[in-house]
Amino acid sequence: MPGFVRNAIAVVLAAATLSVTPASAQSASRAQELSNCAGAVAAQGNLDVLTYPRGASGEWASALGRILEALNREEGVEGMTGRYAASAAKGFWQEQPASERAAAANECRARYAT
Repeated sequence: MPGFVRNAIAVVLAAATLSVTPASAQSASRAQELSNCAGAVAAQGNLDVLTYPRGASGEWASALGRILEALNREEGVEGMTGRYAASAAKGFWQEQPASERAAAANECRARYAT
C-alpha cells in the first residue's frame, strides 16, 4: 500500500478519534488498539488483512481472525474501514525491527486472541 494511502487512513482515524464524545472515546481507543494489533499480527504472519481469510494459514491466521472479529464489532470501524486501518498498521509494523514486531504480535495475540 503506498505511503500516502497509509497516511490518509491514519489521518481519518485520528480525526474520527478527535471527534468522538467522551462516552465513546474508550471505544475509539479500543478500535485503534485492535487495528494496530491486527496490523502487527498480519505483518508477523505475512497475512493480508484486506482479503482475510482467503489464503490465510499458519500460526498467526486464527489470531488475526479473532482480532478482526473484535475490530468489526467496534463502532465506526466495522467492515472494510477497520481492515483499511489494520492494513495501514501492517505497513507500519513491516518497517519495524523483527524483534519489535514479534513482541507486539505476541502481546496482541495474548491479549485479544486467546
